Amino acid sequence: MTNGRTASGSVSLERTTPDFPGGPWRASWIWADGAPAAQRHVVALTAELVLDEVPDTVPARWCAVSRAVVYVNGVEVGRGPIRSNPRRQPYEVTDLAPHLTPGTNRIAVLALTYAGATPWYLPMPPFATDLANGAFVLEADLGDRWFVTDEAWSGSVLDGWGSTPAAGVSGRGIETIDARSLGSEWATDGVTGAAVVRRAHAVGEPGRSTPPSYPIGPFGARPISDLTTRPVELAAVDDTAWSTDRIAAGTLLVEVDGPAGGEVTIRVAEESIDGRPTPTEHDAAVRIVCDGTRRVVESLDRYGGQGALVAADDGVTVHAVSIVERLYPAGAHRFACSDAALETIHAVGRRSVSLNSTDAYTDCPTREQRAWTGDFVVHQLVDLTTSDDWLLARHNVRLIADSRRPDGMLPMAVAGDAEAVDFTIIPDWALHWVHAVWNLYRYVGDRHEIAELLPVVEGVVRWFEPFTDDTGLVRDVYGWVIIDWSAVDTRGASSALNGLLARALLEFAEMADWLGDAGRASWARARHDRLRAGFEAFWDAGRGRYVDSIVGRTATDAGEQRTASEHGQAAAIVGGVVPAERIGRLVDVLQAPERRVWATWSAPGRDAVPNSSLDVGGAYLREGHPEPWWDVDGLVVAQPFFSYVVHDALAAAGRADLIGERCKRWEAALERCPTSWTETWFGGTISHGWSSTPTRDLVQHVAGVTPARPGFAMASIEPALGDLGWVDASVPTPHGPIEVRAEPSRVVVDSPVPFVHHGTDYPPGRHTIEASS
Repeated sequence: MTNGRTASGSVSLERTTPDFPGGPWRASWIWADGAPAAQRHVVALTAELVLDEVPDTVPARWCAVSRAVVYVNGVEVGRGPIRSNPRRQPYEVTDLAPHLTPGTNRIAVLALTYAGATPWYLPMPPFATDLANGAFVLEADLGDRWFVTDEAWSGSVLDGWGSTPAAGVSGRGIETIDARSLGSEWATDGVTGAAVVRRAHAVGEPGRSTPPSYPIGPFGARPISDLTTRPVELAAVDDTAWSTDRIAAGTLLVEVDGPAGGEVTIRVAEESIDGRPTPTEHDAAVRIVCDGTRRVVESLDRYGGQGALVAADDGVTVHAVSIVERLYPAGAHRFACSDAALETIHAVGRRSVSLNSTDAYTDCPTREQRAWTGDFVVHQLVDLTTSDDWLLARHNVRLIADSRRPDGMLPMAVAGDAEAVDFTIIPDWALHWVHAVWNLYRYVGDRHEIAELLPVVEGVVRWFEPFTDDTGLVRDVYGWVIIDWSAVDTRGASSALNGLLARALLEFAEMADWLGDAGRASWARARHDRLRAGFEAFWDAGRGRYVDSIVGRTATDAGEQRTASEHGQAAAIVGGVVPAERIGRLVDVLQAPERRVWATWSAPGRDAVPNSSLDVGGAYLREGHPEPWWDVDGLVVAQPFFSYVVHDALAAAGRADLIGERCKRWEAALERCPTSWTETWFGGTISHGWSSTPTRDLVQHVAGVTPARPGFAMASIEPALGDLGWVDASVPTPHGPIEVRAEPSRVVVDSPVPFVHHGTDYPPGRHTIEASS
């Protein structure tokens, strides 16, 4: 199996899996008899596989409702399936051969079903199908015969394994593990007193228990690479606390002993003060019930934090605590420059994205772990510019597209509880998703992929049509128009939202043209022309800037607030709605240090300066925006997430040379956490992948390497050093890495593809370009 570079050193665009015969499934869905319905529970399933000799390969495919861990002779060989809309659920493919021996082998499965939706699990409809109460299926090709799940397997419901009810926005209860229900050697010795399993059946198919089974496939093999694993040992601070020097994320591993029935609760703490974990309301926890022996217990769910707080019964001793990191393969392309602070900022961003990359791009590893529709665009851009594995960057786009609503809009988060209840939408998040599709068009350049995604893009941009007034602006858009956590007024018509829509229309038109769809491209450009004309209403000529919102017809209507933000200026530039003569003025506005406003609706009346430790909250979603408490002649600063739009705007304005210095704003965030990025300048989680904008920017804008043609058929190399003395970077492409060393006097490029620099085309190969040329 290949998960990273191909033999030629180019980006991996297709996952290679063990050869597996196509065609219908031979195995049956099974589950332990007597399993409870409509509540989280865990079952152990085992079977023996007797072999005279081990084939060179034993490809197996398997799937579970909801999750499972597969062991061969006590060794974990797979964990999944990946999160998905169940109607598109992929199966896992694993080669069992490396773990098999001649003679009797034990195949063991620890499988769980959730009681309902979680932040990372979207259940199937529960009516008339017992698949929703738990199911597992596996089949392996032995060459001369098949090994399948059927009634020959043994199964047992594990008493005491479950969780307390979920609470709060994190959607998590306390995972409970009762060691008395499962011997420590169960994966090799079997389950004591196990009952026979039952076949599971889908709705309308009482005589059939083989996949595909409505509404779950499983359809197709896992489209992304396997996770890498690495144990991170926590150090004991005292009897009640364990700590590590950085955020770690994965399954929790605890070595514990105590009398049978004795309990210990391990609370994984996000924050740490002076090396000691500090409890917060968001911390997740695991409760272990001892069986009278000393043993190691591992969680099924995933946790993240800087340490653990231990609360144990008398006689219970915790000997070791670890987090087994389970993360998507991280990018390894280098970035170096003459400023050590920027090198650190680049590395912390890469780590922050890795912590939020598993079976999808997530918001944070320590709390929710949701796959949000807009957040991930920064994660994707970091992977496209630093990693040789672009599979997750592509799959996450498809994961969201698979959950499009009938009205064309996208859920605010997918493959989890937010999609299940669909209680609101975030219209601007869907526009960031459109930008992610455009990123794939530029970086990957797969016509089939973009042709499949383009109708979803069209559904998003056309969703805004009913909200369009006679000037071409969209106004009074319903749902949660967040923009970011800054205090950006979005009442009436929003300049930031209209600017993002304008960008989406241009990107839609460009992709439609590339596919030869002149009709759709023409519509999008005509719609953009109308929006550009209407956007003039936001212009405040007296102050030379665009205001955030207009409730009436123009920005100067009597009684309207005249707040302005970096968001509105930047969205106008990237949306292509700014007259050329104003571009320089807007750059000055974005760069001016005076009257810079640090404000968030989450904390009315207060300065939301970096590291002010304010809460991130959305009470205004119910109550409405408060009135501005700052001098409205100031400019509200973008949070780390929306800064990617601000930096793109500077680059589009021809001032990429300013971006390196702006990236140094992130130095302040290192005070809160030196190893991963804070959610906002002022607070929130301390590990949010969406805050990793500089890692992308230092490659795209400072080193200046981007695709000039789709799929990197030609590159653009335009370093913008600003005050830096030199930059040295390696950048992935589907054709091999581009190497760039830039100094003020010259640029040295080694490229596998032709490239353009300062308007001159260069063939593939190594070139030294002096500044005078």
